[in-house]
Amino acid sequence: MSVGIIATFGPSLNTIEVLRNIIKEGANIIRFNFSHADRDAFDKILNDLENLKKDGYKIKTLADLQGNRIRVRNIDNQIETKNNEVLKITNLNIKSSKSTISIDYPYTLSQIKKGNRIYIDDGNIELECIKEGDKEIDVYVKRGGIIKNRKGVNLPDSNLYFPTLNQHDINDLKYILSKNFDMIALSFVRNSNEISVIRKYIKNEEPKKYPIIISKIENKWAIRNLNSIIENSDGVMVARGDLGISLPLYKIPFFQKKIIKQAKEKSKFSIVATQIFESMVEHYRPTRAEISDLANAIEDGCNYIMFSAETAIGKYPIDTIRIAKSVIKYSLRYLKNES
Repeated sequence: MSVGIIATFGPSLNTIEVLRNIIKEGANIIRFNFSHADRDAFDKILNDLENLKKDGYKIKTLADLQGNRIRVRNIDNQIETKNNEVLKITNLNIKSSKSTISIDYPYTLSQIKKGNRIYIDDGNIELECIKEGDKEIDVYVKRGGIIKNRKGVNLPDSNLYFPTLNQHDINDLKYILSKNFDMIALSFVRNSNEISVIRKYIKNEEPKKYPIIISKIENKWAIRNLNSIIENSDGVMVARGDLGISLPLYKIPFFQKKIIKQAKEKSKFSIVATQIFESMVEHYRPTRAEISDLANAIEDGCNYIMFSAETAIGKYPIDTIRIAKSVIKYSLRYLKNES
């Protein structure tokens, strides 16, 4: 058994020297987050990686599609919301204000029912629908805070309509296929048919390289359809960030185990992602709890771990990989001796 390391590209990995060093320390795959795509920066790093491959370094590339993400919009500075307030949420493209928040969801809001929860900014702000509508709903602020422009919106109780492939992802896929990425991660997958649509699109494009397809498990519909999603994927990712908004946090460790186990049973690989060493964005060493989390993911049987902010914007990307590799090596040796 081996456990690979995926490092997310960002400003902290913007030189060939840093890339070379994280590969030396144990990074196997570089992830490109297309929610924050900078084509010029991507082109430069992809070129750097090709040069490193020519020098004998082994590294693969993963393109992580944005998927159907909803965001707040048209906020000039920031908006403060307070507990027990009543606000309006609209899909009309208007300027957001203290009383009305505009979101970039272009379809009817009628699927958001009374009592449904709405989270903003990774769950930091919690709202509840108290009045339904097509273009506008009223929400009660259960937990307030500061809303900044382009922050993400999650609606874990509402099975909203989305096209399987939106135009943003189509544009990105054309670029991804032209650059011969090794892997593509699909965000917010809800059923296996969505994977089939992506596979058909890729086949019709007749790329030089057919990328491996990874389904990110990050909502309760993916959990309900887990078996068929795993069967139609090459690998799955336990995307604990959004999954931890869709489901109660105390359930996440056990669904992580379930997803890894079912993937293994179907001979598919698994990735554990989100906040592996979150403290290393700012600090030189991870916490004891983070080390234990990583060791437990390895014991669960995951095939890869994935770093996001730690390597994209963190202060210590090389140390992040080095420490993770040492945990992996010891954990695998320990588990082998115990078996």
